[in-house]
Amino acid sequence: METNSNTQIPNPTNPAKRPSSLSMLCILTFIGSGISLISSIFVVAAFHSIPLLIEQTKMPEAEQMLNIITAAGRPFFAYMGILYAASLAGAIMMWKLRKTGFHFYVSSQLLMLALPLIMIAGYQIPFTTILLTASFVLGYALNSRFMR
Repeated sequence: METNSNTQIPNPTNPAKRPSSLSMLCILTFIGSGISLISSIFVVAAFHSIPLLIEQTKMPEAEQMLNIITAAGRPFFAYMGILYAASLAGAIMMWKLRKTGFHFYVSSQLLMLALPLIMIAGYQIPFTTILLTASFVLGYALNSRFMR
């Protein structure tokens, strides 16, 4: 019986090896989604205090930030927190070479792109956000052949 040398069959003597590119993508997702999840939790918990904090910073962008936060509302940040948690869960599954994680990740990323358009009047997605999301999805898609 011939075996394809490109196919990795997981077993105790030959465990599936995670490619370094997949490891790098997962680590970057752990960092990005983890920090964003923590930020979302903070914003939901301290939503009513944020306008005061922003006004005290006296940053030139403070008014624009405050307008976006108040236009979005507390539920927006709660939903985004849930989506960041799903993205993080997907990355954890992909770290363990589970293809289901890819579907979790892609679904949550697409919903993260759509949610601001739905919940914030006049919001336009920055091109860099679309490009970054597409790059990660493509990177994970190329590595999905190593997942089961």
